[in-house]
Amino acid sequence: MINISEFITGVKEKYPAQLLKGRIEYEGNVISCFFKDMLLLDDTTFEQKDFITADGLFYFSLLKNLRKKGFYSLDEITILSNMNEEVIEKFEDKGGWDTIQHQIDIINTQNFDTYIDILYRENIMLNMYKDGFNLLQEITVGDKKVIPLKLFRKMTAEEVTDWYEARISSYGTGYSSKILEEEEIDFDDEFIESCKDGEENGVPFDIAGYDKNGEEMNCFPFLSRQIMGLLEGTLTMMGGFSSAGKSTWWITILMALLHYDRKILIISNEENIKKFKIKFMVWLLGKRNRYFKLTKKKMASGDINAESREQLTDVQKFWRENYKGRVKFISINDADMRVVKKKIRENVLRYGYDTVLYDTFKIQEGDFSSARQDLSLVRDSRELDKLAKKYNLIMLASVQLAEYMKGKLFLDASCLSNAKQIKEILENLFLMRTVYAEELDEKSKFYCRPFRLKKVNDKWIEEEYKPDPNAVWRMVFVEKTRNGNNSSDTGVAYLLKFSGDHCIFRETCQCRPRHGEIK
Repeated sequence: MINISEFITGVKEKYPAQLLKGRIEYEGNVISCFFKDMLLLDDTTFEQKDFITADGLFYFSLLKNLRKKGFYSLDEITILSNMNEEVIEKFEDKGGWDTIQHQIDIINTQNFDTYIDILYRENIMLNMYKDGFNLLQEITVGDKKVIPLKLFRKMTAEEVTDWYEARISSYGTGYSSKILEEEEIDFDDEFIESCKDGEENGVPFDIAGYDKNGEEMNCFPFLSRQIMGLLEGTLTMMGGFSSAGKSTWWITILMALLHYDRKILIISNEENIKKFKIKFMVWLLGKRNRYFKLTKKKMASGDINAESREQLTDVQKFWRENYKGRVKFISINDADMRVVKKKIRENVLRYGYDTVLYDTFKIQEGDFSSARQDLSLVRDSRELDKLAKKYNLIMLASVQLAEYMKGKLFLDASCLSNAKQIKEILENLFLMRTVYAEELDEKSKFYCRPFRLKKVNDKWIEEEYKPDPNAVWRMVFVEKTRNGNNSSDTGVAYLLKFSGDHCIFRETCQCRPRHGEIK
């Protein structure tokens, strides 16, 4: 690694040699990752005091300085053009750009999380030593004699702090250490104002603005009100079977979020950018222009006449005036979460994207029978949730349900592998399926009993509704939401009229689907 040959003044005298063992390598690994990807600096909380080798401190200070000036990547010209003569002289004394290039060539940033955790752990131990904790003195843990330093070097940084806290709590105080909030209940003005201002409300997805006639372009007003919008710092998932229209369903959501000034990043392992562009355009043709002569299929095949071309030009102009620069699409070959995380972080930090759609997680039948608990869906969902919380994003994702679950009438979390673990991660979970003809037949035992809510004398009452049996329908279940009842509690789902030709879902009515299966 980097030839970090000396520690800064006073370090060797301050700490025993055992505590400094491996320090050169630990700092070198982290600094080398920063060389290769400066954006990683934004993912850590390191400060100058966290580096105790002379070269480690020098390179970290140099990188931090350049990052503050807005640089995202490192090269020799950037260093020489932005550092003073004293820093440049030290830089050249340490081998100049050749030293950095060598580290960039040999370091693997996929191990970055491990490298920073090791350095965090070592810094925790240094601080414990400064506070008087003798890491070299043998202690008794249970019925074993251990030396804390050797024990900690087998742990992660979090495990070290957890061990220390558990050790202290074992002494006993008679009090609980699990208190999160402690406050005398009183309804002060600040509390009332926070409720009045709707601080717990998320971003609505009720409308996407106004059409050419000045009328609202409705999206999902009832569903939006039920879950109180999409909250920043959370993960929302839509699950459905293959070809149910998951990706198309998100188009309506995204158009609403654009209306509320969100900046959206789409990462897809399902479809290419052309298919998404077509979906956005035919949606706008139908919802904004009220023009339905050009279908998704016609547009994809190039069957565009003069009238349709004129309409497309109008939509093109509208998009450029309102949404240009606010939607980015990235296509990836497979579900590699490392690539997904890198692209999210890059676009959030560099370009200010605040909403992310990941399309699609896929569940294989083997996942349901597997005894493993760390299935990729659970692990990757946690990764997306962490990113959402870290960068305060509205995180959205699709998940493909296993085909053998088809036929189940009332969808719930059991359609997902490790359902309990997934539900704990998600803020909202929607599940969608095709509606069967029997569910629209009043004489069938599978009749789903559709209804609409009508406001009478300031009260909502249910009014029977008869859906068009010749139309295409989708049923959406609200399996989890932080606000309001979910479908499992109420027995109620949404009936959406689906025009696949124009990528439009219409929130038409609600229903009470039967339980059981249909073959």
